[in-house]
Amino acid sequence: MPKYAEFQTFREQNLITEADGDMLHREARALALRRIEESARTEEDFREVIKWWDKLDANRERRERDHEKGRSVVPLEWGTDEPYLSDRPSYDTVLRRLMLAGDFIDLIFDCPETLHELVTDADLSRILKDLKPHLKNMLYYLFLHDYSAAEYAENIGQSDRNIRGIRETALKKIRKLYGGILAYRQENSLPMTIDEKYFLNNGVRKKKDSRQLDR
Repeated sequence: MPKYAEFQTFREQNLITEADGDMLHREARALALRRIEESARTEEDFREVIKWWDKLDANRERRERDHEKGRSVVPLEWGTDEPYLSDRPSYDTVLRRLMLAGDFIDLIFDCPETLHELVTDADLSRILKDLKPHLKNMLYYLFLHDYSAAEYAENIGQSDRNIRGIRETALKKIRKLYGGILAYRQENSLPMTIDEKYFLNNGVRKKKDSRQLDR
């Protein structure tokens, strides 16, 4: 079964509706499976749930087998530079490790235009997707590739002060939108992670590192 081939069946059974059309594929599939599980009442219903999971597991295992057949017998990490073995890896190092492990999804989406594909929360992904291109570009380099405001400003021919101002404006917008989403989840008793609860109460994901304040 090709990847996401089950979506046609999900739509025919109204497990994915038009209202879910903007969701990422993996999020929509997880939602459909959750709806199947939650609607199961009889023994036959639970057999249907198991059948779906068996199909998806078989498809995943087939892709893994096909991938392994195409892999070289020489370990990919041979010749790796020491920075890639660091205990505190940068984002570039993480991408390199994923590539060595044969996981290329994040590498494929590693560009400003697809910044939203690098987060797992569907609501946050929509917020990032709707940002203007110049804001996506700035967030991509400042937060993923660890550029300082001064380095990024020099690269695009603007002042350090201007970039800092744009950065703060963009972050305030994202925090406000995401805070509203989290407030809705809390009001409706929807599940939230510890980080999400902390963000809702404090407006930030975690305490600021004083070493990064002047970057």
